[in-house]
Formats: sequence, structure tokens, C-alpha cells
Amino acid sequence: SSGINAEWPLRPGNMKSWEYYSHINGEPHIIYLAEAQCGTCQSNAAIAGQLSKRWEEYKTRRGREDEGVDMGVFVFNRNFPASKNKFKMFKNQLAGRFSVGPWVSLHQDNDISDVWGALSNYMIEETGPHMNETRKFRSKRNDMYLVDQWGRMIRFLRDAILIRSRKNSADTSLLWRNVVQEMMIKAAKRKTVCDEIQHEWLYCRVPEEWELNGISFRNLRQGRSLTILIFIRADLTEFTVDGLLRDLVDLSERWKSPSYVVVADSIPQSKTRFATVDLYMQTRNSDVTLLLDEDNRVASQYFAAPGDLFAVDSLGRVIGFFNRVNLRDEVVEEKLKNLHLNWNDECEQFIEDDYTGTGTTGTGPTLSPYPVYSDGTGTYENTPTYPF
Repeated sequence: SSGINAEWPLRPGNMKSWEYYSHINGEPHIIYLAEAQCGTCQSNAAIAGQLSKRWEEYKTRRGREDEGVDMGVFVFNRNFPASKNKFKMFKNQLAGRFSVGPWVSLHQDNDISDVWGALSNYMIEETGPHMNETRKFRSKRNDMYLVDQWGRMIRFLRDAILIRSRKNSADTSLLWRNVVQEMMIKAAKRKTVCDEIQHEWLYCRVPEEWELNGISFRNLRQGRSLTILIFIRADLTEFTVDGLLRDLVDLSERWKSPSYVVVADSIPQSKTRFATVDLYMQTRNSDVTLLLDEDNRVASQYFAAPGDLFAVDSLGRVIGFFNRVNLRDEVVEEKLKNLHLNWNDECEQFIEDDYTGTGTTGTGPTLSPYPVYSDGTGTYENTPTYPF
């Protein structure tokens, strides 16, 4: 999900920290890895800033409203002598020659922050000349990560050059810049590839058991036929006292059968407001269990964004989920009650027929039906390999 350190100390001289989550402003954004001595990197960072400015203006331009989106651009200069020596020149070029200073946030990586290393901390399987090797992934200049407003990596672009002549592939006329714009618009609408991955890897499957704050999810289910698991941001009222959490507490008061579990995001802003939300829960005297995630570990396991709801059976199997759920919708409540009383037909077909279709039905079982990590390296065992 997140895969990003919330606090990168990018100024080792005075140890002043630059906090990533304090600067994304709830907007989808680009993380671009550059080398200041590389002319292509300079112009590419400038193009990203110009596109950010243009797409922001589209929001108020007649006939272009559908193409408008707010997008941040974060550029990290490589921690390498040749790159560090040209950093100030790089910054002056962006602000002066290209006039994109307000739209591009340029930072110098260092040994403490190690942004380049953190973004490549995983292994690639089935690679090499004979596709039988496992190698560590390594960051390169012009690597570009598209990230949604919650900090989830939604796409990785290798050698992402945004000039007009660089296409996505030789078989299509789609440019890299078109790919970026499409993904940014989807992210702003809270519709990303993570929704599809939830279907492919989680639906009708049993994710690995987890524990937060010393409490096991297995114990929280209490053997009940339905557990409602929701992810929120404790610092945003749309997910707490004025929105989703309030509606969940109301639901728990009139429907006692399920077990209710809420996991709050672990970014710094959410952590700061967690105690306040916990106090609100105590005043409501509800049966809802509120937990604080640890390094967004559980949210990453479910590829979840704030507002996602998962319906889990007594065995821990995900039998249904709703992205950007609205608990005031009677249809949603009816579906949840149906999952509580009746077996999910799609999951039954999945088990009995070894069904391998995609879309609204879970894919067939593989050797490992969910991501399994080895020793924190990010290695996927017997599953498709994705960067994040």
C-alpha cells in the first residue's frame, strides 16, 4: 500500500526533516528519481511540472473539465557526488529557465533518507537470460512512481520520459504523459488498480492472520459468521465523527450480530488524532473495536484505502468488500445482512469448480493465494511479481 517512509530527513546538516505525508496535500502525485547532471532528467522534471500546471488549469477551462486534476511532483536527486554537485544548478533551472518552481518539489537524497534505496527494497523473481533467477530490484534515473492521495503506489514507470514523442509502447499511440494523466484522474476519483488487485488477490480468500496493538484479528472475529472490517483516517472527519465511523457505530447499535473492527491509518496526522477518535468511541459506548495500524502493515495487506469495507466470515475469508463505502445507503446494509445470513455463491463456485475467471469473480487458487513476504525483503513467493 504505502511503501513510503513518512519522514525523510533530507537535510542532514541541521537534521531538519521533510515529512512526506505533510506535503502531499491529499492529492495524487509523482515521485520521480533524477540525477542533476543528466540533462534529460532536468527537462523531464520540468515537463512533469508543466503538465501539473496545465492539468490544474484544465479544471477551470471550458470543455476540458474532465481532464483537470491536481497533481504533485516530488523529485529526488540521487545521492551521488556528480548529482549532488549539480543540485543547486538543477534547482535554479527548474525555477528560472523552466518556471515550474511552484509545481515541482525538488529534494536531495542522502545516506539517512535513502529514498532511492527504500523504493527499490524488493526482489524480482523469474528474471535473467533464462527467466530462472531472483535479483534485487535497483532504482535508476527516470524511474517514476505514480502514487494516490493516500500514499499507495498505483503504477511504476521504468524510464518514464514525458516528451511528446515517447509512447507507452510501439503498438499504441498512447504517450507516457497520457498514461500519467489517466492514472491521476482515476486516483482523484478514488478508483485505482488497487481495487482490481483486491478482487484478484483477496476476494473469497483467507488473508494471513494479523495482530494490532496486542489484539489478534482471529480473537476479534469471535467465531461470528460476519465481521465488518473498515479502514479510516483518524484526522479526517469524513471518516470519523462526521462520516463513516459515526455511521458504523449507528449500525452497530441497531444490528448487534456482526463483529465490528476499525483500523486507523498510521501516517503521522492520523496518529495525532487517534486518541481523540478513541475518546469519541468511548463516549458512544459502542461494540466497535478501534485499532491503530503499524506502518500501514494491515492496510497494505488488504491494499486498502480509507473508506474501504471488508466483510469477513468466521474463518477469516473475505466474502465481500466495498470501496468508498456509504453505510447510509440501504442497499449496502442489505448486502451486508445478506452476507451474514447466506453463503456467498461466488465463493462457493470458486471453491467447488476451481473457477479461474476474472472480473466480478475471484480468480482460481494458486500456490500462494495472497502475497507472502520473506524476511521483509518484499519477495513474492509463487505469485505474480509487482513492484508494490
